[in-house]
Amino acid sequence: MIRVNCMSDRLFELLDGSCLNEKQHEAFVLQTVSEDGWPHAAMISAGEIIALSRTDIRIALWKNTMTSANILRTGKAQFTAWWKGAAYYVKLECAPLPPLKDAEYERDRFSCRIVSVKEDVAKYADLTSGVRIQLHSPEEVLSRWKKTLEDLKR
Repeated sequence: MIRVNCMSDRLFELLDGSCLNEKQHEAFVLQTVSEDGWPHAAMISAGEIIALSRTDIRIALWKNTMTSANILRTGKAQFTAWWKGAAYYVKLECAPLPPLKDAEYERDRFSCRIVSVKEDVAKYADLTSGVRIQLHSPEEVLSRWKKTLEDLKR
């Protein structure tokens, strides 16, 4: 697990705005905190986020969404992505950008500065997508997981 305050070359490649046709199937989770203190998750696509640099990201959200309201209220969000064998958890400080009068699609826009990036890979498995993995030693890992779940029940 690697923690830094700027994105890696690999994550920048995902968010640089290029090759959208190849990235059209990529979806990400943008997490905020609701007024009642609960986590709020929203899906965003490669067409709604762009990295201007290794430390600065811009995000476009549909107008008047709960996610936009949460970011406006707290100035914070966490972006999660899965790309080329790693999961990325990116903490952001966000500020609203002025609306664009000539925009074809009216969006709430935010300028975000990266506070921290955690790049997560597992030694015991290959991360193959956001929700699928291939265990290297299934019997060993499944046995460990069963014990862990039993411990959680106590």
